[in-house]
Amino acid sequence: MDLVKLCLSPFCSFMQSPVVRQDMSHVFSTKEKIDDLKNAMEQLLAKRNDIQRELHDSQHKGKLLRDELRLWLRNVGEKENKVERLLDEYRKGNCVAGSCSLNCFSRYKISIDAIKLEKEINQLITKQPEIKFTNIPPPKPVPESYKIVGEKIRSNVDIARSYLADERVGIIGIWGMGGVGKTTLLKKIRQSLSGDANMGFNHVLFIKASKDIQLKELRKKISESLQLQRDDKEDILNVLKISNFVLLLDNIWEEVDLIDLGIPHPYSDKNSTKQYKHKVIFTTRSEDVCAKMGAGENTIKVECLESDEAWDLFKNNVNLAVIESDEKFKEIAWQVMEKCGGLPLALKVVGKALSNKKSVQDWKFILNSIKNSGTEVVQGVQESLLPILKFSYDNLTNDFKECFLSICMLRGQHKQDIVEFLMGLGLIRDFDNLQEAYGTGENILKILEESCLLYSSDHGYVRLHDVIYEMAMWIATDCGRNMNKWIVKRHDRFAVELASINAENWRFANRVIIEDKVELLPILSHQCSDLLCLMINSNSCFKNIPEGFFKQMPNLTYLGLKGTHIKNLPKDIKCLVNLQYLNISYTKISSLPKELVYLKKLQYLICKYTNNLGKVEDGLLSRLQNLKVIDIYPYGWVEPEELKLLKKHNSIKAIGMRVVSEEVLQQLSCLPTTWLSITMWITISLSFDTKLQR
Repeated sequence: MDLVKLCLSPFCSFMQSPVVRQDMSHVFSTKEKIDDLKNAMEQLLAKRNDIQRELHDSQHKGKLLRDELRLWLRNVGEKENKVERLLDEYRKGNCVAGSCSLNCFSRYKISIDAIKLEKEINQLITKQPEIKFTNIPPPKPVPESYKIVGEKIRSNVDIARSYLADERVGIIGIWGMGGVGKTTLLKKIRQSLSGDANMGFNHVLFIKASKDIQLKELRKKISESLQLQRDDKEDILNVLKISNFVLLLDNIWEEVDLIDLGIPHPYSDKNSTKQYKHKVIFTTRSEDVCAKMGAGENTIKVECLESDEAWDLFKNNVNLAVIESDEKFKEIAWQVMEKCGGLPLALKVVGKALSNKKSVQDWKFILNSIKNSGTEVVQGVQESLLPILKFSYDNLTNDFKECFLSICMLRGQHKQDIVEFLMGLGLIRDFDNLQEAYGTGENILKILEESCLLYSSDHGYVRLHDVIYEMAMWIATDCGRNMNKWIVKRHDRFAVELASINAENWRFANRVIIEDKVELLPILSHQCSDLLCLMINSNSCFKNIPEGFFKQMPNLTYLGLKGTHIKNLPKDIKCLVNLQYLNISYTKISSLPKELVYLKKLQYLICKYTNNLGKVEDGLLSRLQNLKVIDIYPYGWVEPEELKLLKKHNSIKAIGMRVVSEEVLQQLSCLPTTWLSITMWITISLSFDTKLQR
């Protein structure tokens, strides 16, 4: 007995500690904490319901809810979701072990979370703001490029606004062939809802979709427009269900589940009282999509322009002084305009391509080229448009043609990724440093943008019209005659697939890009002598390269394996004797194979954020005498002696790596470093241009 007392005495003293007793009380009072939380939440929801009823009675046209109250309502919705999740966790715990769960840690955690949530809820109750409205700010000046030109567009905007004003209409579809001006019309509708003409909408959301976009990406765009911290559909729903909103959804290719986006469905029973205005307008090429989305008869078909409006748009994009200088110019210009079939995209692109032509001979040559294409734009027949648009491509120099087609392969990528791709393909060659190379790339993008072949969007991403993309794919496959020349397999079943990735199709392929969850590559029993570029990016399913795979592509110059889960490169990598660019960033590779020394033409070795990469074998990099860019940042590094040898290479333009010693840093001071990761403290002072990151 004395022994038992001796053993239990420390435990009893420990249990009598005030802190421990309080913690233990949380374990045995979970139900009380949950009940307190429920009561607090009921009070908060009662206040919210009272406010919503008052808002319904108080809202006036031309008035907007103050941001303070809108934020409070949003926070209430977030707390409601958190409470529901915690209650689910509590109910599941009780189902497992009866009313007194044996999982003490789980009960303790639930009690602590309940106390915290109850405190936050009580703060919301006490800080309920007054119900106030603010006047809508005056409309912003309308950019010249957005001013409505033409009766057809003006008429369609009026039709759309009449649908928005009709309480019986919730979903409106805008449809028509590619390039006809659906996006332009949607932008005009958005513009018409600014200022005093906003029709009482609190939110006018313009969201750009695409053929291969995922619901998750759309949710992210919507949450960013609403300035939400998360892109959770419940968070979006909590904001929009108590708001008057119109969602302008551009360029959808199939039915979109609005509920999965977090959009309150305009025709749902919950909105039958019409307390709030919930509207959706979308654009699509397909009338069938309009039906599936539930637009019914509430659709607007965008037609090609009549001759007079087409002529006005064409003149706005060519050199008007040239046309008006001679009647012959005007006659030829009219014929070119007619060949564009009233399609706004064709009128704009062809007009821009002609804007620098100043002789009658040039214009006649262009007209004959278009006539000899043997096709005209026939409404609804997309392929007939491609030869007309190809003229804008033919107007580029050979280098810019190659750049344009390459950029189209990386559709929707960031400018920096595109410039690096052009560098890897050898399309940006002569530069003294990376800043100069990026400057050249920016200039290429600018010229292509001025030609109306692509455009820049927010955050530095490069976009292009779907029709322009289809034209590029058509050109890349020899105007549709050789569909296996480029194999492009993207991550979505709605994307354009030029050819499947089976082995036979690789025989004559020039470029292969796979952005899909492909686990296995085909076994190649034949040489792929034409293959110059192979990119398998952002594919966590891809873990292994078949042995002997690289033996069949002796002329490959570009190999991109970024974001795959490969752990090593096969020994036959040495067969890629013409390889100039190798990217194995974000992979599981732990070491660079010694066979890389056979790649004598290699100029770019990119291994960024390859977590398992450490020291690079001595003598490997220094034997690759054509290297321009070495990027093994932030995990890879080399010895000082290796850097001494690299200094003898006049070709080095940039190095990124981990710095593990003072000697390494000293050697790097004589090289064009761009990205460094310092992993040791130093006391020396250096003066060289670099970006240091600890």
